[in-house]
This record gives sequence, C-alpha cells and structure tokens, in this order.
Amino acid sequence: MSAAEQPLPGEVASSDGAAQDDHCREVLERAFEYLDGEMGPLDCDAVKTHLEECVSCLQQVREDERLKQVIREGCPCESAPEDLRARILVRITEVRVTSGS
Repeated sequence: MSAAEQPLPGEVASSDGAAQDDHCREVLERAFEYLDGEMGPLDCDAVKTHLEECVSCLQQVREDERLKQVIREGCPCESAPEDLRARILVRITEVRVTSGS
C-alpha cells in the first residue's frame, strides 16, 4: 500500500480501494483545516503525504487555497465575530457525529 493509500488515524484500510476513496474524501473534507494549519502533526503529515501522491486531491486543495486567497484579497477589512469560529467548529462536530465520521 502506497503512502497515499495509508488511512488517516482512526480510518480502517481496505484491500479493494474503498480505503483510498475514503481517504481522498476525508482529505478533501479537511482541506481547509489543513490549509489553515489547524491539524495535529500526525494528521497534517498524513494529508501532506497523500497530497504528494494523489494528483486529484492536490488539484482540489490548490483550488481551495486559491479560493481562500481570493476571499482574503476581496475582504481585507472585514472581520468575523469572535464567536463565529467556535460556532462553526461545533456545527462541524455535530455534522461529523451525525454522519458517522
């Protein structure tokens, strides 16, 4: 199994390619967390390794990075309310728990 196929911590590997699809899905779901430097070192290393070997995911993450840059350039003076990040993280956790992730 290549490093790109290695599951993220907590993920179960599969010999039929399902783990690769799940791994790509998880990498893409967590792209902004990765880009914002909000991942722990193990998860960050796993995503970085995956992106080094998975062109499709790398292209999507680069698009996400460009989107963040456009937003930053278009809204330099705007700031979000202090509690917005906390509310968003709570909602993400609720969605992950509900979806079984």
